[in-house]
This record gives sequence, C-alpha cells and structure tokens, in this order.
Amino acid sequence: MRREAEPELMIRREQVIAYSEGDFSEGENKFIKFINHYLKKNKIKLTSDDLIVDLGCGPGNITEKLSLKWPKTNILGIDGSEEMILKAENNKNKNNSIGALTNLNYLCADIKKIKLQDLTPHKNISLLVSNSLIHHITHVDEFFEFIKTLSTKNTINFHKDLIRPNDEKKAIELKVKCAEEFNKILADDFYASLKASYTKIELKTKILEKNLSSLDLIEEDNKYLIVYGKV
Repeated sequence: MRREAEPELMIRREQVIAYSEGDFSEGENKFIKFINHYLKKNKIKLTSDDLIVDLGCGPGNITEKLSLKWPKTNILGIDGSEEMILKAENNKNKNNSIGALTNLNYLCADIKKIKLQDLTPHKNISLLVSNSLIHHITHVDEFFEFIKTLSTKNTINFHKDLIRPNDEKKAIELKVKCAEEFNKILADDFYASLKASYTKIELKTKILEKNLSSLDLIEEDNKYLIVYGKV
C-alpha cells in the first residue's frame, strides 16, 4: 500500500477528545517496559539531573507514565497542537495525586524548530521519546534531522510508531476493529495514520541513508516499530 501523508498536527477539538478518551494503555505500558528494560540492561539510572523529553506528547498519555515511572527525573512533553497541550494540562491536573506528576511540564512548540540550547540550557536530554509521532512527519528525513539536533552523544532515543499494512484490505480491517472498540472519529484518524505510517524497510533504509547505523529498529507484535539507541 502506497504511503499517504496526513496533517502533522491534530488540532480539531473533536479529534483531541476522541484520542484522549481512547484506552491505549496496553501498548503504552509495553513501551515504558521496553525503555526500562533497556536502561536496566545497560545499567543506566536516571536522577534529578536527567531530563526526559516526550516529542509529540498529545494529551500526555506516555508523558504521565514516564513521570510516574521516574518521579525524580525531569519530564517535558512537547506538542505543536495547542488543543493537545491544553488537554494534557487538564489531564495532569485531574490525575495529579499528592506528590505525583510534580516533575512533569508541558510546552506547546513546533518540534522541528526547537533548539537544544533554548529547550534546556542547563541540562542535556537524557531520553528523547515519542509515541506515534513519526507518521505525522510529512518527510521522514526531517524527523531524523531534528532528533539529531536535540540529541547529544549521551542521549538515548526511543521512538515507537505504527507499521503501514501491506494492502488496503488489511488497513480497512484494522479500521473496522478500531471503530468497534472506540468510535468513528478515532477510527477515521487511525486509518489515516496507518496509511501515513512507514514500513520497516523504509525506516531501515532511511536510517542507513542518514548514517545513523547506531540506531536499532525492531518490530513489536506485527503492529509497531520501535527505533531506539543513540544518534
């Protein structure tokens, strides 16, 4: 199936509401476990001197999970959609329990224009994370360019996204299943995201073209791809 780009930002309020009301916790928890396993395997401990940045954070689903998993580490969620950041802030206020999420902040900004020195003048980014961001970038070259811009030699990248199905039939099947589980708005957006996603071969080829062989790429449950490592 040929790739069809979709809008880079989710700005319509009904989209934001539909997305934020969906329960994606199973996949999100797997992603947090993957990151934690990598850190443990490499004997990396995060402290208050570290900064985790969640790019394209949306309503803050992953961002809050990062905050709860590493409560002593600084967490920053960034999204270019004002509606998404408003929802993320509202969710933070709603979900905040005593002593929780105090290490979490949000920023509305164009991630392709952010400079490391502007974002964090006193800290380097220890972990650069994104979930379902890559397919929103019209030209994937830009994605790899801005993660290089935001990374230092010690920054570890973790980026999870959908895999584009091989054919239209499979994409429609997944859309129908999504509509049954959630709602039509979310199913329509999910379908558009499937068509805008990349294949494993496409991302692997681009990684090699960009001389980023230090990045690894794995497939998860035949549904997702995870790009991870240092750049």
